[in-house]
Amino acid sequence: MKVTPRLIGIAGLLVAVAIAIYLLWLWQPERQVALHQRHLLDAAQDRNWKKVGRFLSADYHDRWGFTRDTAPQAGGEVFRHFFTLEVRVQSSGLTVNRQAATAFDRLTLDGTGTFVAQEVVSRVNSLSKPFKFEWRRASSWPWDWKLVSVDQQELRLPDVSGFL
Repeated sequence: MKVTPRLIGIAGLLVAVAIAIYLLWLWQPERQVALHQRHLLDAAQDRNWKKVGRFLSADYHDRWGFTRDTAPQAGGEVFRHFFTLEVRVQSSGLTVNRQAATAFDRLTLDGTGTFVAQEVVSRVNSLSKPFKFEWRRASSWPWDWKLVSVDQQELRLPDVSGFL
């Protein structure tokens, strides 16, 4: 078979169509929120609080009083007590519409560290209900999702407002 400009054009068109189909599949809201959720939890496990902060919306807030600025800072304060840390995730569900999503994940921790680290592991692992992560689409770009809130009704935290 002889390579002609027409054959090259057809091959290029097929490649472009394949890439377009892949991007349409990848940019589905369910896939994007699931990816963001996984990357957020990976960043927390890696204790990369700058990266965690990039997932949070400007109006992030939670029931413990944390904001976009204080949540990564508090995470850094708590997780610095760990020598090693592994976050295990068991997904309990994901509901998505075009502009908002809610992910439910049961988290368990495994790690070594100070007394504080062991207390965190004990408290988190004793929770029977999953964490609730609320996401919102931040713009018209299909990949632009931000975390607006996290909740876990059983988790009680001491008042740490004076430490942050």
